[in-house]
Amino acid sequence: MVDTRFTVSVHMMTSLAYHRQRLLSSELLAEGIKTNASFIRKLVTKLSAAGLVESVRGKSGGIRLAKNPKDVTLDQIYKAVVDSTLIAVPTKSPQKSCKVSCGIGSVLCKISDEIEEGTLKQLSKTTLQAVLDDLKG
Repeated sequence: MVDTRFTVSVHMMTSLAYHRQRLLSSELLAEGIKTNASFIRKLVTKLSAAGLVESVRGKSGGIRLAKNPKDVTLDQIYKAVVDSTLIAVPTKSPQKSCKVSCGIGSVLCKISDEIEEGTLKQLSKTTLQAVLDDLKG
């Protein structure tokens, strides 16, 4: 199954940056992203805990950015909403009589850590403002 939390969050945060002067509802964001409003609310909870968005309750409430788009990097969004690694590593106990089974876990963990580190490094180079500028481009 493909994990869409990061891409949906970037889409949502870009929408919030684009409509910076307004509070947007989870329903409106969900409609534009073509997803479920409850999924948006789950992401908003995580993004809010990370200090990236603010949620205002009530009839005229909604969601807005908590920071300037120039001060938000994509790795911050990624870390806020993704709680798993890009590559799942083996969790089963190894077959003791098999050398490959005994060593593959540590090899794959190293590879997974390097991929994750590279991904975060790359994402840290892009701000939400740059995404918005590319969109307007």
